[in-house]
Amino acid sequence: MHRKLTISVFLVCSACSQNDVNLTFAELEAAGFEKHQQQYFQLVGATNAWSGKWANEDVEVYTFDDPDLENAPFYKSIKTDGSDSKWADKCVHKNVILLSKGYQACDRLYEL
Repeated sequence: MHRKLTISVFLVCSACSQNDVNLTFAELEAAGFEKHQQQYFQLVGATNAWSGKWANEDVEVYTFDDPDLENAPFYKSIKTDGSDSKWADKCVHKNVILLSKGYQACDRLYEL
């Protein structure tokens, strides 16, 4: 009985901790992201950044160490509405900020 309970608790805790795991560019590429050009990621406090294609959309993908990306000044500064906006969509998932000229790439990111 105690062994089954211990195993169950371990599995639940393992599943929970996997949600906090940072994504790598290798994982993003395995999910369909195509790297084209490295971006100046240090200027926005990112650990890495690439422009490229994902879901047939032009995107920029930034990785961060900061766990609170939705409140990060860089994320807040990106406009996705209005005629002066370069981006149609932006999203945060785990340690990644994605900027897209379409509406499919964020859905792909959320699948990871």
